[in-house]
Amino acid sequence: MFESMTFPFFLGITVLLFFLLPAKYRAAVLLFSSYCFCGFMSFFALAALITVSVLVWAGGILIERLQKARKEIGGRVVAMSAVGACILVLIMFKYGRGSLFGMIMPIGLSFYLFQAIGYLSDIAKGKCHAERNFIHLGCLFAFFPKLISGPIEREGDFLPQIKRLGEVKFWNRGRLSTAFTYMLWGYFMKMVVADRLAVQVNIIFDRPQEFDSLWLVLGVFFYTIQIYCDFAGYSYIAIGCAGIFDIRLTQNFNAPYQAASITEFWRRWHISLSSWLRDYIYIPLGGNRKGFGRKCINTIIVFAVCGIWHGAGMHFVVWGLLHGVYSLIDSVIRKKGWKMPFGKFVTFLEVSFAWIFFRAGSLRQALGYIYHMVTAEIRTDRIQSVAETLGLTMSEIIIIILGIILVCFVDELCNRKHTNFSFLIQQRQNAFRYAVFYLLLVAIFIFGIYGSGYQTEQFIYMQF
Repeated sequence: MFESMTFPFFLGITVLLFFLLPAKYRAAVLLFSSYCFCGFMSFFALAALITVSVLVWAGGILIERLQKARKEIGGRVVAMSAVGACILVLIMFKYGRGSLFGMIMPIGLSFYLFQAIGYLSDIAKGKCHAERNFIHLGCLFAFFPKLISGPIEREGDFLPQIKRLGEVKFWNRGRLSTAFTYMLWGYFMKMVVADRLAVQVNIIFDRPQEFDSLWLVLGVFFYTIQIYCDFAGYSYIAIGCAGIFDIRLTQNFNAPYQAASITEFWRRWHISLSSWLRDYIYIPLGGNRKGFGRKCINTIIVFAVCGIWHGAGMHFVVWGLLHGVYSLIDSVIRKKGWKMPFGKFVTFLEVSFAWIFFRAGSLRQALGYIYHMVTAEIRTDRIQSVAETLGLTMSEIIIIILGIILVCFVDELCNRKHTNFSFLIQQRQNAFRYAVFYLLLVAIFIFGIYGSGYQTEQFIYMQF
């Protein structure tokens, strides 16, 4: 993974092979490196990835041939069968609790199966052509920066970049500087903020009955920041790694906690997933074209699917349905022309409350957490002892506060400038840019959570 000590060596070797070998082999280098990356973590995951890639590649070509032969019904049958098989495989591995499938779910399965479903659906609808070159299509599913947790890419955006790899020059200061900025900011969000908050979050959520309301509310706030910094941090590292090869991945996050409504939140959070759900579920169901009542039903279905995609437990379903209800309320407010006072604050509270169900191990644990949070009294006389239990020394508190403030400040600034952190830094003078690089590196090495004796937190979205 990105935080392992072997990843810099892996990335360095991949970059050397990519630029030293003849340009015509660059796509093959990326595919081979991606398979090595996957195989290093799990040979079973590699076998599953290759199998799915081959079947989808062959299925796409067969669908297009049937369509060209004017055998539309046959093409639809093949497309529906292939998409159905992808869904069945996902269900077997993701929800096969207690079975062999449930215990050996391949890494990144949800993400590349969603890409496969989108690819096959687009071919069936005539939105794209089947890719004949297996190496190119294989990169769509296996490209190592996005393999484990996305973003979920579309063939129309990704494949043309793979086909232009031969034109990429090694030395492009703007491209490399941008990529480096993405990676540094991603590592800062993950190692300095998310992993540090994870220590307290794990203790509070594992033993909520031992804490009063103040600490339980703080635990929810900490997790709200942790999951954002964890997942956005991964996405920025992935974008930076891909940028070295001049491949632009989807910006998965756009200051989501700056959203003034839940609808806006989902335009800013996990953008590749929310847009996929919109294009392949919401719109085919009719979207908002068949009246307000039908729109409400479609919205609930989409968010239920979103919850189920994240996990088999009812707590994930409730998390998804909560967001569905939020969205319906937001739709009514916008339909009536009302304005939500304190929109950003209300949206943040809505999202934070829903995260309780997402973080808890079960629906019962989530409800128990909420019960204790509401009913437990605030014990000011125990603040010092609880802080010691959570490992919150004064220096730790200062680092956490400064880290959260910095992330919020950057998001606020980027939201106002309608850009992202990397491009914001690139617009500055060299001295300022290098100073930012230096400070982020120092912060990561001094305040980051890593090293011997510490088991680094895996990226949260690896489990999905």
